[in-house]
Amino acid sequence: MLPIIAVLAVFALGGLIAWRVIMGMQHKAEDFGTSYGQNCKERDVAFTSPPLKMQDLNYIRPMGAMLDGHVTPTDHVYVSPANMDAADNTYPVLMPADGTVTEISRMPDQYIGDRKDVQLAAEDHRLVLSFSCRYSSIYIHIHKLADPLAKAVQGIKANENKNVSIDLKAGDTVGYIGGSTFDWTMVDNNTTLSGFITPDLYKREPWKIHTISPFDLYRGDLKTQMEAKSIRTVPPVGGKIDYDQRGKLVGTWFRSGTNGYEGSNQERYWDGHLSVVPDYIDPSYTIVSIGNWEGQAKQFAVKGSPNPATISEGTLAKFELIPLSYVSNNPQADRRIFTKGMHPDTASATVGTIAFQVQSGEKLKVEKFPGKSAAQVTGLTAAAETYER
Repeated sequence: MLPIIAVLAVFALGGLIAWRVIMGMQHKAEDFGTSYGQNCKERDVAFTSPPLKMQDLNYIRPMGAMLDGHVTPTDHVYVSPANMDAADNTYPVLMPADGTVTEISRMPDQYIGDRKDVQLAAEDHRLVLSFSCRYSSIYIHIHKLADPLAKAVQGIKANENKNVSIDLKAGDTVGYIGGSTFDWTMVDNNTTLSGFITPDLYKREPWKIHTISPFDLYRGDLKTQMEAKSIRTVPPVGGKIDYDQRGKLVGTWFRSGTNGYEGSNQERYWDGHLSVVPDYIDPSYTIVSIGNWEGQAKQFAVKGSPNPATISEGTLAKFELIPLSYVSNNPQADRRIFTKGMHPDTASATVGTIAFQVQSGEKLKVEKFPGKSAAQVTGLTAAAETYER
């Protein structure tokens, strides 16, 4: 079996982290519908086009992945082209339904994250698509723009964004990618996710608590075809990001005093983030994703995969941690391609232990023990930190 290391997606992840740090403030504490709903139309919405031509679409990674500064489950799916060796701007990216491009942004020219081995595209964009006053989408890592969009933002520089109003039909091209994935966030202003105990903690990215799977807007045979592209086979095949349960370890936490999702240091806003959640591909495995493990954001599989939803107040939980990578059942598989049947590799050596103790009032004591086994950890010490949600 071939291990697939999680860094394979940093090309797509990196720019979003940078964008989040540099541009996120403009939507702070605003409702997504208010900030992006200009000139919206009240109409029924059904997606009638895939985001890439079906013959160009290889697989879709569901919501909930965690990597580097994406410490909390990602609110977007990753759409992969057929050929990971394709030249840049080979594949047209399509509108899934009739709608309006309402904002175009040029991504930063530098990567912001804890990884150092990241390559960015020469040209990279973020698009906001409005389908109705209820439904919107965000596409990220669209490289060359289609002509109508390029003309509307001619001369736009890195870190800049521009409000536009460009009507397009389902199947129209918005831009192009090459041998890399792009991000797709789907937003339903009428839906608020129930698995965030304190939604206000996410106000820096106001759309996050309203995200749904793009598959939800497809119908009939096209829906079946799209869902079949997901590498997750367990419902919901579009993924999940909200896991909080009151009084339980499972879910997302923020270190006390770090201002929730927004963070206290914008250069590393993820430093105080912590997620203890099911794996996004195979939820029978437990993942610990933490913003600061010996100074860097890290993701780990948990040895033995204990269920954090069963760990309640007062219990001392000690999880042995294994660096997160995925195992493919196909030894000939391309290391850059994710496939159905993949799962975290828990056969590797552990690198340490993390201890948790849920407390009243949605508080959590956390202590990290790099290099130690669970047997070597007898309890929490004065070094334990408090997280909350």
